[in-house]
Amino acid sequence: MVTGASSGIGRAVAGRLAAAGATVLALGRDQARLDSLAKETVTAGPVGMVGGSLVPVQLDLTDSGAVERFAADTVDRYGRVHLLVHSAGGYLSSRVEDASVDDFDAQYAANVRGPFALTRSLLPALRAAAGSGDSGDSAGSGPGGAGAPHGADILIMNSSQGVRAGAGTSQFAATQHAMRAVADSLRQEVNADGIRVVTIHLGRTATPRQEAIFEREGRPYRPELLIQAEDVADLVAYLALLPRTAEVTELHLRPAQKSY
Repeated sequence: MVTGASSGIGRAVAGRLAAAGATVLALGRDQARLDSLAKETVTAGPVGMVGGSLVPVQLDLTDSGAVERFAADTVDRYGRVHLLVHSAGGYLSSRVEDASVDDFDAQYAANVRGPFALTRSLLPALRAAAGSGDSGDSAGSGPGGAGAPHGADILIMNSSQGVRAGAGTSQFAATQHAMRAVADSLRQEVNADGIRVVTIHLGRTATPRQEAIFEREGRPYRPELLIQAEDVADLVAYLALLPRTAEVTELHLRPAQKSY
């Protein structure tokens, strides 16, 4: 399951996992973009590899009722969730003196409360996957496919701001610090169940959001100098297939050359 799959990192991750053989529930708010991703995934599978499938799911994580209903339906329909990737969220920047409390509330709802609620509701399915002793029903050799190690993983896309906040990012950075705390606490609670929890702190990544940030900052946008969404997708696939004898708890990824 991948949130924020409508665009950017979430879209790349969902497509990468489906192409590798997993059955992916791709969550997002833009149904048209999700449908487009599903069509692209069907036609872009690697030669010689049995591809998985991508199921587009329109869902607003700030709608608590919709999240609860979706989670319950997922548990009933699939029973197990081997991998949950959180890549959804909102970003607004403002100096504290100019900040809107309503904007702060909106970022909290999208970046903390929504992911927390979805994770909480899916813990039974994650525990079922971790203790199932198999890799699910999907064919293929990728995450969730035949040959993949059994177990369950929760991957949370965080930000470098979740470690050290910069000027003008107090509200967004606070939500990232909060999710880091959620991940650290949850990891200790579910480790014995066979569920791994990793936080990925990303530097600037070439996405539509980042392009808008550069524009607001009045600087030229050169995506080729930033982390690529496909780089993050490859990393997610690697972490999901890491032997169950090891656990990555926190990982920091930044552009190879800091050009900003």
